[in-house]
This record gives sequence, C-alpha cells and structure tokens, in this order.
Amino acid sequence: MNFNVLSQWLVDFVATYPKKYNEIAIWREPIIACSPADERFLRLKEITVTDHALPADLLRDGKTVVVWFIPFKFHIQMDNTQGKHPALSWGRAYLATNDMINRIGSAMKDFIEKEGGEAALTPATHNFDKKRMVSLWSHKHLGHLIGLGRYGTNCQLITPEGCSGRMGSLVTDLDLGEHPLVTTDELCLVKGGKKCGKCIKSCPVDALSEEGMDKTLCYVRLRENYQLLMEPDGLPETTSVCAKCQVGMPCSVRSPLPTY
Repeated sequence: MNFNVLSQWLVDFVATYPKKYNEIAIWREPIIACSPADERFLRLKEITVTDHALPADLLRDGKTVVVWFIPFKFHIQMDNTQGKHPALSWGRAYLATNDMINRIGSAMKDFIEKEGGEAALTPATHNFDKKRMVSLWSHKHLGHLIGLGRYGTNCQLITPEGCSGRMGSLVTDLDLGEHPLVTTDELCLVKGGKKCGKCIKSCPVDALSEEGMDKTLCYVRLRENYQLLMEPDGLPETTSVCAKCQVGMPCSVRSPLPTY
C-alpha cells in the first residue's frame, strides 16, 4: 500500500460516513500527511513535556507517523461566531467529530492490517493531563512536525484547509514515505509579519497574546462553558469547547499564507 491509496481511503470514508452512521454532513474533505518516524519526533519531549509519547511507544517497529485533519463546513463555523459562549451546534459537532475520528482510526488500523501492516493509535481526546494541561500524544504537534500545518497565534494548527476542525493520528510499520502538505515556516499572518491578531481580540477571557496562551484561563473557560451550556443539553463531560479563536478568522477555512 502507498500513501495515495491511504489518502483516497480517508476521503472515501469521510464522504460516506454521514449516510452510514446517520449523521448530518458537517465536514469538508479531509486532508492527510505523513512522515518517517525518525529523529524529528525527539523534539516532542522538548517542545511539549518530557514524558510525551514517541512513535515507538505506540508501535515498537513503527516506520511512519500519519496525521489527518477533518475540517468543518462553513455553516458550522459561522454558528459559533455569535456571542461570547459556544453554540450548542458547535458542541454537538465536536462530539460527533471525535466519534468519527475514533472510528477513522480503528477502520484505518484495520485497513492497514488487511494490507499486511501493523498500526497503533490513541483516541481523538482523553489523553489530556489536566494538571499540566498538556496532551501526552498531541495530534497538533505531530501535525506540525510532519508538515500538515503550522501553529497560529491562536495555538491551533493552521493547515491548507484552515484551523477549524479536528485531528487524528496513528503510527504504522508500513513505509509510506514523506508527504508534507506545508513546507513554509509560517501560515499565521501575525507570525508571518502581517497585520491581524483577530484571534487575540476574539478570546472572551483574554487568554491569547502574541506571546502565547494562558492555558489556565482557557481551561477554566472550557469547563464553565460545559457547565453552563453543554451539560444541561445532555452532552458528555468531555465536551469542553469554546473555539472563538478558530471561527470567523482569516485562517479558519484556508491558510492565509502560501503553504509552499
């Protein structure tokens, strides 16, 4: 199996998903990138936390790291641009997309194994260390290292299809080669020396600045949003959402800067 086969498999999976699982079609076409599981991933322990997992921790003989991004359709994003709190539709979309990403991971693993390979993955969420407020297997950092996207001032990964969506990843022992979607250093306007900063102004708790994010302020707000809106609607405890910095931005649905 080669990378193009896997990429087409993902596109087909997402296209047929709403009908198969009786879901509303809220997603655009997915994108995917991969790279050899080489020494670049040692940086994870420097740029995140020292106990961040490495590809070999998931799969001892892993040769390739694969990361995919599922972008939301425009109307789902626009629903969440109003007011200071997240729209219920955004919370439901977050939950539905996490379920889909988990299904993608399991199905992709099965597909790889049928092709004679092995694969290992983690869920789309639930690997979050609440005390340190870090992920121990960060899809976004993996996506940055393999060239799926670049970090924005909003601390989201900006991809060629924007930053408004959800991500998943796995490690396989198949050799799929190097297939980045981004080779330039920056896709964020501010980081690229342009005027913007719209995400900083959009944060309802002033957690963002050009220097980074106050993770504590952000996390407290996510929990407040859950208790105020998502819990009364019957959504599970993991529905910690806001995303005001991801919607209505120049980087929401596409990269505002060249990717190559």
